[in-house]
Amino acid sequence: MYKTYHTLSKRGYITLLALLVSIITFAQGVTVKGTVLDENKEPLIGATIQVKGENNGVAADLDGNFTLKVKKNATLVVSYIGYLTQEVRLQGKTQITVQLTPDSKTLDEVIVVGYGTMKKSDLTGSVASVASKDIEGFQTSSVAGALGGQIAGVQITSTDGTPGAGFNISIRGVGTLTGDASPLYIVDGFEVSDIDYLSNSDIESIEVLKDASSSAIYGARAANGVVLITTKSGKAGKTTISYNGSATYRKISKTLDLLSPYEFVKLQGEVNEAYSSTYFKAENDADGNPYKYQTLDDYIGVTGVDWQGETFNPTWSQDHNISIMGGTDNTKYNGSLSRYVENGIFKNSGFDRTTAKFRLDQKINKKVSFNLTVNYAMTNRKGVGTSGDSGRFNMLAQILSARPTGGLKMTNEELLESAIDPEMLSTGESLAQVNPVKQAESVTNDKRAEMWSANAAVNWQIIKGLTFKTSGSYNTTNNRTDIFYRDGSKEAYRNGQKPYGRTQMGRDVRWTNTNTLTWKDKVKKHNYDVMLAHEVSFRSSEYLLGEAMDFPFDNLGNEEFYKLKYCSTVVYMVP
Repeated sequence: MYKTYHTLSKRGYITLLALLVSIITFAQGVTVKGTVLDENKEPLIGATIQVKGENNGVAADLDGNFTLKVKKNATLVVSYIGYLTQEVRLQGKTQITVQLTPDSKTLDEVIVVGYGTMKKSDLTGSVASVASKDIEGFQTSSVAGALGGQIAGVQITSTDGTPGAGFNISIRGVGTLTGDASPLYIVDGFEVSDIDYLSNSDIESIEVLKDASSSAIYGARAANGVVLITTKSGKAGKTTISYNGSATYRKISKTLDLLSPYEFVKLQGEVNEAYSSTYFKAENDADGNPYKYQTLDDYIGVTGVDWQGETFNPTWSQDHNISIMGGTDNTKYNGSLSRYVENGIFKNSGFDRTTAKFRLDQKINKKVSFNLTVNYAMTNRKGVGTSGDSGRFNMLAQILSARPTGGLKMTNEELLESAIDPEMLSTGESLAQVNPVKQAESVTNDKRAEMWSANAAVNWQIIKGLTFKTSGSYNTTNNRTDIFYRDGSKEAYRNGQKPYGRTQMGRDVRWTNTNTLTWKDKVKKHNYDVMLAHEVSFRSSEYLLGEAMDFPFDNLGNEEFYKLKYCSTVVYMVP
């Protein structure tokens, strides 16, 4: 009887174990890999792939690919702005390709194309459109940042992690001899150098001309594609005043797990036993007192310098916009004032932007109309940045490679106050290790810009279907960059530990006049759109660079220095 019970017990254990393995395997599920494409089989960057009924989901990468862990027979919901949402039942499949189709409801939309407008359903070229509702909710220093993942086949990358650094938009890769992949930017019908001065709240729509046929009308300027931006205009009706505001808390979600003082000293000794004498000695110092660290084990539990904590700070950013809109059937107006402030996570960095815009649309009579747009923007970006140097001198690299302990020769507090690691200097490695905290505190790097622009246009309907339009724009931008390297910066150390400063000022002026004659007609099932255009543009740029070396003390390089407009022993003029 005992033996029979014992045998059944073993079988029960085996059966229970098999059930547990089965349950664990089911819970783990499978890994699904796939690609999301549009109707032209181009990757849909940023497409959302989510498990139906769950919060488990990912976004497609730059090639439209994704990887997701799901249950074996899960259903995936694939979606993208402007496309019909599609559900995919896996049924055991681990590799899938999903091709989304455009939403037919959007085909009747009228979008902006080169020097005019057209119904989306009449287009033969590759044009992507983004509406204002798709970007208004994004709190970012640039309109380009809000476009990330919104347009298939368009890559948007940040030039620098610091606030206000701007973004690069790549539509067709590099299409110029200089290797520049930047597209042509057209705002309200006129070319601009960048779009960082625009507020997300002022955007009505954005169209991206991706292929050669769509952008050919702009010639060689459109070798890398065209980004067309239309800002908001007034609407007939009662005057309305609206306010939008938001605040965002930012911090490093997870810092890297770096070596503790014990781990660092141990590895130093493994690399070179001679390094050990820098960190522990079973001896007395010059005053006859025993060294604090006699052996390696004395570092166990010792708290080191948290370079990430000293350099990265939690911060807030704010975005405010107030607008007024209204008018009658003949007169419509729209005005806005925006303010964006972003304090950088990296020590002593930040960005702020103030923009103002006013637009007036006036219908003079049944055949003649007039519109005027005035824009103003002021930006200020500060901070040493994280990518000013390359390789081991990059600020992020310095943060991650700085030693966590001062060892025998200095305390952690003294290490934090040293511009250059003295241990590196003693071994002849010069500027191999720069103090990232002192570098951020010792460098003034302020970049300010002020922009004014005015656009005006007159439309005259000569006869039914035949319209003449003349328009002009004037744009001026003033830039100023003030840099000062105080004692404590690596630049001053390279200069014999003597501070120095540099100021660069620039002015860019451009104007454009465009005249178009357009004939539109429909004969039976055929639509005709013929345009004759003439455009003339002018641009002038001036730069002034001033540099002063060997300041006897730091105060000459602070705000007092710039208030005095003191400039330089060396001046360069660039026409």
